Amino acid sequence: MLPGDLLLIGILIGAILIYNIIKFGQSYRARRRVLKAGRAEVAARRFLEAQGYSILAVQERVPIVTKVNGKPHKSHIQADLIVQKGKQVFVVDVKTGAVAERPASPDNRRQLLEYYLVYRPDGVLILDMDHEKLYAIDFDIKFPAVKGPKTLPIPYLVCFCAGVIVTFILLYKGGTIS
Repeated sequence: MLPGDLLLIGILIGAILIYNIIKFGQSYRARRRVLKAGRAEVAARRFLEAQGYSILAVQERVPIVTKVNGKPHKSHIQADLIVQKGKQVFVVDVKTGAVAERPASPDNRRQLLEYYLVYRPDGVLILDMDHEKLYAIDFDIKFPAVKGPKTLPIPYLVCFCAGVIVTFILLYKGGTIS
C-alpha cells in the first residue's frame, strides 16, 4: 500500500467519523429540545389552570389541504393548547428559550396568525415558560379592498346600447340591414 492510499483511507475514515459525530450531536440536541418542550407543556397546563383557565385540548390537530395549481397537498396545523377562561376561548403557544422573549417576532407572528385564522379563537396567547409570563396577542387586520374585474368605460357602454337600440328599431320597423 502506498502512502497516498493510506492518506486517502484516513481522509475517508475521518470524514465518516466527523459526519457521525455531527449527526449524533444534532440528534442529542433535538431529543433535549423535545424533552424540554414536553416538560414545559406539562408545567404550562398547571400554570394556566392556576391562572383560572380550563384546558379544552392539548396538541389539537386541524387537517388542512393546500392546493397548488389544483393539486391537493395534505398537512395539518397543531396548537399546543386550547384553553377557556370565562366564555372566551384561546389558542396557547408554549415557548421556551430566546424565542419566547420576542413574542412579536416575524416567525412567532406568522405562526400565531396561522392559529388565529385556522382555530378562530377569541384570542391567542404566548406562554413564556422560562419566565412564567403570559402574552396576549391581538390581530387588528385591515384587509385591503379586493379589486374586481375592470369595468368597461361608460362611453363604450352607451355606444353599445345605442347600437343595440338602433338595430332593434330597424329590424322591428321592417327595415333591413344591408
